[in-house]
Order: sequence, then structure tokens, then C-alpha cells
Amino acid sequence: MRIYFDHAATTPIRFEVQEFLSNHENLKFYNPSSVHVEGQKARSSINNARDLIASLLKSDPDNILFTSSGTESCNYAINMAIEIHAIKNIIYLPTEHSAVIDPIINKKINKYQCKITSEGLIDLEDFQKCLKKTKENTLVCVMLLNNETGIIQPIEQVSKLCNEHGAYLFSDMIQAIGKIDVSTFIKMVDFASFASHKVGGIHGVGMVYFKDKIKIYRDIFGGAQEFGRRGGTENVIGILAFAIALEASYAKLADENKKYNLLYNKLISGLNEISNKIIIPSQNSLKHSSISTVIFPGIKAENLIIGLDLEGIAVSAGAACSSGKIGGSHVLKAMNYNKEHAMSSIRLSFGWDNNEEQVQFFLDSINNLLQGMKFKY
Repeated sequence: MRIYFDHAATTPIRFEVQEFLSNHENLKFYNPSSVHVEGQKARSSINNARDLIASLLKSDPDNILFTSSGTESCNYAINMAIEIHAIKNIIYLPTEHSAVIDPIINKKINKYQCKITSEGLIDLEDFQKCLKKTKENTLVCVMLLNNETGIIQPIEQVSKLCNEHGAYLFSDMIQAIGKIDVSTFIKMVDFASFASHKVGGIHGVGMVYFKDKIKIYRDIFGGAQEFGRRGGTENVIGILAFAIALEASYAKLADENKKYNLLYNKLISGLNEISNKIIIPSQNSLKHSSISTVIFPGIKAENLIIGLDLEGIAVSAGAACSSGKIGGSHVLKAMNYNKEHAMSSIRLSFGWDNNEEQVQFFLDSINNLLQGMKFKY
């Protein structure tokens, strides 16, 4: 029996989605752009899914665009903002996901990297300085819930400052959805990105939220799908699975967060009992209890990951999209941890299928591994 502690990379398919997929009648979907009965049935299914998601997010269905992934959603939101609002400046955090940082780096516009605190929070004083430097249209990019540390950024304060300076705000909410009620934060931003497989849906579906009924921006050509905004036949089954998974996650949000708090408290107390040399970033800030990065100074993360994998436990060394990169976590480096710390960190991320016995097994396993690796207790 294996233990999966890598839910921030992707989540298991929720039971409600499995039930939907097991019914073969639900899999008989056709091209939603076709005018025949079968095609229009598929079109109606997408519309119903969009309406359901919009109701959960307390937004307008017309402000929701389906994509193929969270990465595409981030790229689309940034590209749309630049095109529609003639953006000349971008302010972003060094702890953003590569799906946000990489598109920004490749844009030929003014870029300002805002400082963060040692806990990973945006430095609001430096943020105001960055805003004052920008004289023309500005886009601010701030992830709501960090995918490596679980830190939750003060979006309300960021949004207020953006409004005062006439800046637009984009928030990567891919890790936040399914963990917190993002409908509260949707109202504070101009653009947001999401991914189905982070809430128990299936891979291959992402989503972009945009605040206003802005003019049509097209990123992929070759069709008039998604209100003329994105060419390509829609992933009907994936979109429906997204709506089902999101509805299930909202229904269970309180109970699942209660469980995450129990698991997190057991993890932290257990690690503290093993050694006071173990470092747990951001534990003194507002963070979500389902995601934690843990640093074991002097021990290579890859050795711990392999050792735990052999014990039947799946963890990661940070963002799955960056797992092949050399040099350790860019998030920890931005928080002023040194390269050794960045190379000695692993990420644990809990899901609805985890329990306290699994956390205890992890604690016992990591303690045995550390002893074998001559960890300096």
C-alpha cells in the first residue's frame, strides 16, 4: 500500500468524477460545434458546466474561459492583459510558478520583481515603491496560495493598492482552488487561472477568469470556440469532470480543511520531536495546512525522495513542472534560504485521502532514513 503526499503536483480523481466516468452514457459526447442533435447536446453540457462553476465562484459564466491546462491559463491571462490593456509594466513576485515567471521574462516590457519577506509574503512597502515607478499601464502578478510553501498572500491588500494606482491584478489560483473558497478573492482580481486536476478532476482542462466583459482576445487560432477567444474543439468530458470535482470540493471544503489541520499539526510536532535542526519555512505565517516544505540541512533532497519512495511514500522536491531543473527551489532562494537549504528540501502535500496513520508512517520512515544518512541531529 503506497502513501501519496504529492497532491500539490496533482490530485487523485474524486469519487464523484469516477462515478461520472464509469457511466458509459456520459462518455458519448460529440463535437460541440456541430449543429446536429448530438453536437448540441455536447454544447449544452459545456454550458451547464460553465454555469455550475460560475455559481460556485460567484461570477458570470461569460467571464470563464476553458483551456487545456493551468500553464496555458497563466499564459493566456498574461497575454490577454498585455494585449487588451496595452500593458507596459509587469510587477511580479520571485516565488511565482514558472508558468507565470517564464512568460513574463519573455515579454519585451518593463519588469519589476517585488521583494518578499523571509516568510514568503509580499513586501507591501516595496510593492508600493514598484507601483510608483510605473507611469503607464501595469499588470501585477501575485499567486494566491504558493505551491511549495502553502503561504497565502494578502490579496485584499494587494488589490487595494492596485486600485489606488490604476494597476490590473492577475492571480494564479491554481493551488488555492479546492483548498480555500476562492470566490472571496475572485472579486478582488482582474484575471485568475485554474486547473482541473488540482481539485480531483482529470488532466487536460484549465480555466481563466476575467473580471469584465472585455473585447475578444484570441490566443489560439483556427476556430471560434470559447466565444471566439480560443480555437480548438473543447474537452467536453474534461470540462464536465472539472465542474463535478469543483462542486464536490466545495461541499467538503470545511471537513477536508479540518483534516488537513490535524495532519499538519501531527507532521510539525513529529518533525520537532525528531530534531530541532529540521527547518519548516513559513510555519509562522498564514499558510494552508495541506502544503509544507521541509528542509533537512546537509541531506540531498533526491536521496530522501528515493528513500521514501522505496518505503512506499511519494513526495517531491517542489513544483512538478520544475522537478528536472538543477539548483533547488527558486521559492526558498527567494526567501533567502541558501543553495544548500534549497537542495535539501522536500515538499509534502496532503489530500482528502490521507490520514494520521500515514503521517506517522512518514515520520518513522524519515527518522530511519536520516539516521542512515548520518543527519546531524
